[in-house]
Amino acid sequence: WVSSLSMGMVFFCSPIVSIFTDLFGCRKVAVTGAALGFVGLLSSSFVSTIEPLYFTYGVLFACGCSFAYQPSLVILGHYFKKRLGLVNGIVTAGSSLFTVSLPFLLRVLIDSVGLFNTLRVLCILIFILFLAGFTYRPLVSNTKDREKGKFRFPPEKKILNFSIFKVMSYRIWAFGIPVALFGYFVPYVHLVSVLLFLYNM
Repeated sequence: WVSSLSMGMVFFCSPIVSIFTDLFGCRKVAVTGAALGFVGLLSSSFVSTIEPLYFTYGVLFACGCSFAYQPSLVILGHYFKKRLGLVNGIVTAGSSLFTVSLPFLLRVLIDSVGLFNTLRVLCILIFILFLAGFTYRPLVSNTKDREKGKFRFPPEKKILNFSIFKVMSYRIWAFGIPVALFGYFVPYVHLVSVLLFLYNM
């Protein structure tokens, strides 16, 4: 349930992250998210019971990952126009390759140093993500829209703009994807335990 909560929170926070990204920019949101994820993962390494993990790993770490992940995709649209699809493909392919290779590293680390120290080693990767967030160079703001040193809170209609939902094709996509993915991550959580159960029968 902890890992299920973690995966759910990563995507549940996406609308909130998009609003914060529009308000404060990709760099601030990504750096803040990485710092939050670092705190969540590091605190999880000192937890000896499962109950606190619901907060430290399932909520704190997951929200941090969400705030760090979404700006990495949003920033692409700021600098790539013609080949945005190709750039998105390269970025997501990189994360997929890392996801495939990471379990082998985790198995070696867990067998050699244990679970808690493995989480602390993973904190190094989160810290690298924290540093990488500073490389997100914001686009130059329009001087007419924003004066230097002053922050103007945008109108509520701009933050919560639901006009896109008037398009039928978007409504089908927006509600269809969550339904399709409702059981998508179930094997990631339960497949290992099911296989171990069948193997030991």
